[in-house]
Amino acid sequence: MSLSASTISKIADALKPEIINHIYENEKFAECMQQLVSEALTGVMGEMDEDLYFDLGMVIFDRLTLE
Repeated sequence: MSLSASTISKIADALKPEIINHIYENEKFAECMQQLVSEALTGVMGEMDEDLYFDLGMVIFDRLTLE
């Protein structure tokens, strides 16, 4: 069965919220994102005070969203 690009796009739009919720609820997603935020923060800022590093990492993690 072949669907038009428009139909596929509409189905994807309808599924998107449920898929995003599934990803957010997955423990592996949180672990992966925390690791990536940590690596990126160190890469951008270098070594820093441990408390500042933790606080920045948490705020950045909380602000990341899937749209």
